[in-house]
Amino acid sequence: MMQSNDGEVGLAIVGAGLVAQLHSRAIQTCHQARLVGVYDVQPERAQQLAAEHKARVYQSQDELLKDGDVCGVHVLTPPTGHVPATIAALEAGKHVLLEKPLADQAEDLYQIASTAAQQNRLCMPAHNYIYVPSLLQAKRLINEGKLGKIAAFWMLFNLYHTRELVEKYGSIYRVACTHHAYSLLYLLGRPSRLISFGVPGVHTPDLPYAAQTAITCEMPNGALANLWASFAANDLTNDPWQVVYKVLGTQGGVNYSWNEACYEDDGGPGFGMPGYVDSFCHEVDFFVNRCILANQQPLSTLQDALDALRIIEASEVASRKGTAIELQFDDLS
Repeated sequence: MMQSNDGEVGLAIVGAGLVAQLHSRAIQTCHQARLVGVYDVQPERAQQLAAEHKARVYQSQDELLKDGDVCGVHVLTPPTGHVPATIAALEAGKHVLLEKPLADQAEDLYQIASTAAQQNRLCMPAHNYIYVPSLLQAKRLINEGKLGKIAAFWMLFNLYHTRELVEKYGSIYRVACTHHAYSLLYLLGRPSRLISFGVPGVHTPDLPYAAQTAITCEMPNGALANLWASFAANDLTNDPWQVVYKVLGTQGGVNYSWNEACYEDDGGPGFGMPGYVDSFCHEVDFFVNRCILANQQPLSTLQDALDALRIIEASEVASRKGTAIELQFDDLS
C-alpha cells in the first residue's frame, strides 16, 4: 500500500466542484489521511480548494497519477468524466472513491470492475448516505431480526434546488434517486418490480425531465418500498421530511432524519445538515481505514452500483410507459 511521506494515506481530488468541498473537509477529519493535491480542468478552482487545505495543485491529471504520495483518488468530476478518470487512476495503481452516479451505462461499470480486478485496486462507490451510524444500526437491527418481518420502507427527499442547479444536474432519477436505490439495496436488498411517476416540478415546469418523482418497489417478501424525491421544495413544517428513512417491521421499526441537527450554511443544498455533511466523513473514514488499510469491502460495492443503475433505468421506463416493470439484475462477476 502506498502512503504519503508522513505515514498517512495520501489522497488526491480530481474535480474541484461543489461536492469537492465536502470531500476535502471529510479528508481533514480523518486522522489517517492527508489531502495531497487537487486537479481540475479549471485551474482556479483547483487553486482555491488546494489553498484552503495546504495541498498541491496539479497541472494535469497525469501529473497527479504519477505522484507516489497519492494512494487514493477521489473522482469528483461531472458524471461524463467519471469513467475515463477512474480507469486512468486504477491503471496507475491508485484506489478510487468514485462519486455517484458512477456511470450512465452498465458497460462502463463492467469496465471499471474489470480494471479494478486486473490492477488489484479498489473502486468504492461514493454512496455516502448509508455510512452514518444511524443507518448502520438500522441494518444491524434488520439483519438480527429485531424488527420482525419487514413490511415497509420509506425514503423521503425534499431539498429545494434552484433552476440553475436542476439544469446542471438534470433528471432527478440519476442524481437524487441513486441515493434511494443504493439505500434500499443496502437495507433490504433487491426489489422484484416497481412503478414510477415523474414530473418536471412546479418551479421548473418547462424542463424535459423529472425534478420530482414517486417510486414504489415491491420486495420479494411482499414488503413495499416507497421512494420519494423532489427538488421543488424544502419541508419547513414542524415534522420536516427533508431527508427521512423509515423501516417498519412486525415487531419494531427504525426512523432516521437529517433534521436531527441543522445550522445555517448556504454553501449548497444540505450543507447545513450534519446528517448530510457528516456522511462524507464516515464514508472517507471507511474508505481509508476499512478498505485501504484493512482490505475490507465497502458497504456498497460496484455490484450495488450496477443494481442501483438497473433500478433507476426501470424507474425511468416505468414513468414513461405508466406500467409496472419487472426488475432484472445481472452480476458483475
